Amino acid sequence: MERVKLIIDTDPGVDDNNALVYALNDDRFDIKLITISNGNVGIAKSSKNVLHLLDVFGKDIPVVDGYEERMGSNSEDAVFLHGKEGLGNYIPPETTEHQKLDRDCADVMYETLKKYPGEITVAVLGPHTNMAYMLKKYPDAAKYVKDIVMMGGAPDGILTNPNHTSFNIRTDAPAFQITIDSGIPITMCPSRIGRDVMHWTDKQVEEIKGKGIIGRYLAKTFETYWEHGYPDLRISTCDISALYILVRPELYKTVKCDIVLDTEKYIGKTTAVYKEDGQFSLIKDVDREALQSMFFEMLDNMVNLDIKSQYFIENNA
Repeated sequence: MERVKLIIDTDPGVDDNNALVYALNDDRFDIKLITISNGNVGIAKSSKNVLHLLDVFGKDIPVVDGYEERMGSNSEDAVFLHGKEGLGNYIPPETTEHQKLDRDCADVMYETLKKYPGEITVAVLGPHTNMAYMLKKYPDAAKYVKDIVMMGGAPDGILTNPNHTSFNIRTDAPAFQITIDSGIPITMCPSRIGRDVMHWTDKQVEEIKGKGIIGRYLAKTFETYWEHGYPDLRISTCDISALYILVRPELYKTVKCDIVLDTEKYIGKTTAVYKEDGQFSLIKDVDREALQSMFFEMLDNMVNLDIKSQYFIENNA
């Protein structure tokens, strides 16, 4: 299988961090750039979290900060869920060996896309702010993007709220509208997939905790991240569920549609209009057993990784 070329636009965040741990150690992905969005926690903390992971795994991938100012007026964050540093109860170091680029995010995204025209998937795991600024600054950028995989949206709601508007959309709805207007093919992994279909149970989290240093790390990040309002204990897997359609598409059920976005009354509400030639491939279901088995197998294989950060080892002993 040809490696999937990626730009990952992310706001770590517990769920983004979970996805990055797997993606950074998965040879099926060829990550060309990581861009940092203003979402779950502020950009400074999110970028530090990514740089720390690069230190831990010894990966050299360019990282650039995106834009603090959203296109919409929503200033919401999710620190209450992700912890003040964005990684639950894991506190990252104050400094990192890897350093981010001191450049404009849109410029770096555009240059990367032009270097591999039509080959790169942009994985938008947070608000669409960076994508929108890039498309505004470089209107021809859309023709260089292979496609977009995104986490966010809730055309079918979630189990606990049929009218749910997902964080990644409502926090910068005008930016998402710019992404839609670009005409780029988009695969949408809505909120209900990570929360209602692919979630980890409390027993599975205990199993993860028993899988070496990385398992202990992930379990520590999950300690603040239990879903609210559900009758059981569960950890959502929103971002990793979105990312892995790129390498295991046979485990996913999708339908074609267009997405209509409300940016005025119920800001962030997404409605699916089903049509065979729709811009969006909307994920409707996942083979949970098969995909979760793959993640556990991957975590087993990470037990023998050469961890490059003594800080990480000491804090997960």
